[in-house]
Amino acid sequence: MNGRLAQNPLAELVREVVNAELSGVLRLSRERARVVAYFDAGQLVFAASNLRPHRLREVLKRSGFPAEQLVQAQKTNTDADAAAALVNAGVLTQQSLQKFRCAQAADVMRTALLWTDGEWSFDSRFTVTNESRVEVDVSRLLRESARHLPLLFIKSRFGSTTEVFSIDASKEIPNLSPIEEFIVSRTRLAPTAIHLPDLIGNGLPEEEGLRSVYALSLAGLLQRSEWPTAFHAEQLAGLKRVRPRSESGLEEGPAETRDKVGDVESFLARMDSAKDHYEVLDVSRSATLPQIKATYHLLARHFHPDRFHQETPELRNRIEDAFVRVAHAYEILNDPMRRAEYDQKQVSKLKTENDRKATVADEPVIQPRANAGNSFRQGMEALQRKEYDDALRFLAEAAILEPRQARYRAHYGYALMNRPKARRAAENELLAALALEPNNAKFRVMLAEIYQSGGMRRRAESEAARALMLDPKNEKARALLESLRKK
Repeated sequence: MNGRLAQNPLAELVREVVNAELSGVLRLSRERARVVAYFDAGQLVFAASNLRPHRLREVLKRSGFPAEQLVQAQKTNTDADAAAALVNAGVLTQQSLQKFRCAQAADVMRTALLWTDGEWSFDSRFTVTNESRVEVDVSRLLRESARHLPLLFIKSRFGSTTEVFSIDASKEIPNLSPIEEFIVSRTRLAPTAIHLPDLIGNGLPEEEGLRSVYALSLAGLLQRSEWPTAFHAEQLAGLKRVRPRSESGLEEGPAETRDKVGDVESFLARMDSAKDHYEVLDVSRSATLPQIKATYHLLARHFHPDRFHQETPELRNRIEDAFVRVAHAYEILNDPMRRAEYDQKQVSKLKTENDRKATVADEPVIQPRANAGNSFRQGMEALQRKEYDDALRFLAEAAILEPRQARYRAHYGYALMNRPKARRAAENELLAALALEPNNAKFRVMLAEIYQSGGMRRRAESEAARALMLDPKNEKARALLESLRKK
């Protein structure tokens, strides 16, 4: 199978391979550059290229290794030989080598994900040794690529005005950007699937909105009704029939799962603290069916009650009770329909609990992913350094985490004033801040400056005058008002 990246960009190819749980090698070429990405049951397990910056010794240089420590690597022709030489010389341990291999594979994918032209091919025959396998957060890489691809290219990936979007309640993705969080919330609140113009309309900057929708769709959190596809159903069926086996010993399940098994006491302690089926199996909410199956079979091999028939009655009873929970969790999560119903019930249960807490406290319940105060401080520091993208990200996070903190909303809105096509959003944030603190003269001046930048002189003059009434000593309000009245 083959094609052109202009029609099937790498990010969308990876999405298809992951969703179809394919095994094989994806080969890419762009002029003289070559990239290979290996997948095993939908998991990226290795990536390499012929570009010099992606060689292992170059990765180590960028990580701060001095040249004298890499002398052994300079005498080798391949990364495998370089790795062996550096381990033998004591420069790297096997554990640190694996960390740099992961970084190397991620760098390869970051580069290729930005290619908008070139050729691709997919071959189901491949072999990857256990020592070469890597662990890369593919979902994060796909979202990162959407933030850097040309806007015109991203626009070209949304061809139909009738396409609709819905939320995948079974997925949970950490560290979303503020606009991604906003789009997710808007989709969740929609009574039915939502069209793209409705999803990114009403004051949301078009560029950031499209990028966020594309990123969330690639990561699988948003479900698109009309994805362009490279693999047809017949081809997918054929690829799955001839799925090869790698040399990685997959019978034992993913390496990270094997490491989590632990001893009997840690298993029982986890069962005692587990609050839902995902915690019972110790998998993430975005775990694929093969990951869930591998984890269950691994737990069964280690902790099935039949393995403990010679132990004390007390321990046998505890194991039996725990494994009943494991079996029930697997029964639910292994069935896509039952899993979806379970996820929906969990979401409803969380919403009900949050509503109850909000009623008791008479205050919206905030479940912050980070400290709003720290985010605000980092945002203001980034503004001083004129790092506007970082400033917007941190200030937006602070405003989202604590929406009733007026200064967070005000400074976020003021920072948005420098972003093209975001004046309406900036105005809304300042108005929200003033709704919380209507007598804050500083916020009035900020709003006046936003109106001034948008050419609304009368509104700017009115807000500056109100600021001066609230604080007659406010020199910034006085200077702004005088400047506006001279025009």
